[in-house]
Amino acid sequence: MGTHLYYRDSLCGHEECPRIERGYQDCILGGAMNNSVYKKGLAVVLIIAIIIMAALGIKLSGKEKEVAFTNYSGIEQNEEPKEEVKKYIFVDIDGAVINPGVYELIEGSRVNDAINQAGGLKEKAITQNLNKARKLVDGEKIYIYIEGEMEIITSDDNDVLININTASADVLMSLPGIGEVYAKRIVEYRNTKKFSSIEEIKNIQGIGDKTFEKLKELITVN
Repeated sequence: MGTHLYYRDSLCGHEECPRIERGYQDCILGGAMNNSVYKKGLAVVLIIAIIIMAALGIKLSGKEKEVAFTNYSGIEQNEEPKEEVKKYIFVDIDGAVINPGVYELIEGSRVNDAINQAGGLKEKAITQNLNKARKLVDGEKIYIYIEGEMEIITSDDNDVLININTASADVLMSLPGIGEVYAKRIVEYRNTKKFSSIEEIKNIQGIGDKTFEKLKELITVN
């Protein structure tokens, strides 16, 4: 009898259980129902856990892809930049240089670079008013005079005077306020009519009284 009661107690899970048959059956049924609910609850918890783990797995996978993409981008960014394509110009240099001719130079080169390419200046080259720092342009012609080719007059103060009737465009460009455009206009003007006075330079379009004031002590027509 004691063994039978213990067996019943173990089935229902209650330490004290009514010893009548009906009570015993109810207790067993309740225990079974409790076990069923427990199992269902456990199953639900497991399903939720699986869903959460799956979601976390997808999120982590996305982060790994993001890291991989970032690393890939980093590799792309760390690649050595492509070398800049250099542009070149052609310049014709003549006159008092060792090797006159047409030379290919990197864009942005200066008059001095062209002189060096031509082997340097001859011994009696006139350089007093040669702007060696001037930037070159494609297709430019540079002529460097040698002593005796161009008359350079000095004033009483030993300042060099530039003869606007004979000076090259390059020499004219060494004057204050005279750039490439104005130098070209001066040369074109004197090719049709020589300057008879320094004041006549004001006939050049763009050269007015203000510029003339800067030039009058530096130029001559004789």
